[in-house]
Amino acid sequence: MVSAKGLPVPMLFESSKDEFFEAFMTVATGLVSEGKPFSNDDIRKRLIAEPRHSNWFGAAMRRAISEFSLVEVSYNRSRTKSRNGGRLILWAPDKEKK
Repeated sequence: MVSAKGLPVPMLFESSKDEFFEAFMTVATGLVSEGKPFSNDDIRKRLIAEPRHSNWFGAAMRRAISEFSLVEVSYNRSRTKSRNGGRLILWAPDKEKK
């Protein structure tokens, strides 16, 4: 799909919020298993589609933080256009809770 200006438009996640959360957690599980710090931008790159509501990312990330005992290890600026350079946190599992 392209916009009126001919730019690609991200596909929206057409299914339910629960299905989005399931897809998010699947991607997060894969990133945690890789053992390297990751961000929401990394998850966004691996998801098939954008959620219908932008708040779903934050809610899904809070669930991942709780489930995987994630801690902040660093931060940077997001390169995702819709985030407009917002704070981007890098997460990793808490080694003390393993």
